[in-house]
Amino acid sequence: MSRLSLPVLALALLLWAGAAAAADPASGAGGGDSPQALARFFQGTTRSLPAANIDFSIEAGYAVLKTASPDSSGRYAMTAINVARVAPDIYRLDVSLEKPLSRNVQTFDPPYFFTDKRTYYFWYQNGERIVFKIGNQKVVVPLGRKEVLRVDIKSPDTYVIDRETMLRDISFADGQATIHLQLKFR
Repeated sequence: MSRLSLPVLALALLLWAGAAAAADPASGAGGGDSPQALARFFQGTTRSLPAANIDFSIEAGYAVLKTASPDSSGRYAMTAINVARVAPDIYRLDVSLEKPLSRNVQTFDPPYFFTDKRTYYFWYQNGERIVFKIGNQKVVVPLGRKEVLRVDIKSPDTYVIDRETMLRDISFADGQATIHLQLKFR
């Protein structure tokens, strides 16, 4: 072999090994958000119960972002919220955020909006907590009470029990952002 072919052969082997590692989901390269990788991430959290339907919906929310520019920093409204099941008890939350550019002078220019899209994965088993995946960390958000029992006494012999589901506000931090969600339990 010539001196030139040895480095070319070594480079080819390196590229082949990198492509094989990227194609192998067990290697961890390129498969960080696959259902198998998420199941491994939330492994200590999961119980061996059947996966029930999620018992809440996200009614509203907003985010407070700190950016390099004071114009784009601030409170962003959530214009779209989508929750999808990825694996048993593991869900993906997709949110679209929007904040209008504030102007000091009235102008006839169309309004300009700063936008951002974020995706979060979380584990939830209809219990008392939600575990979010933020980077490589687990962030546990306690939920507290989900419903209120009201007893309406009509007379000494009769009464009515009414179960009312609650709205619950939760929040979690993601670097320079704080996400606030309002959950409505079913």
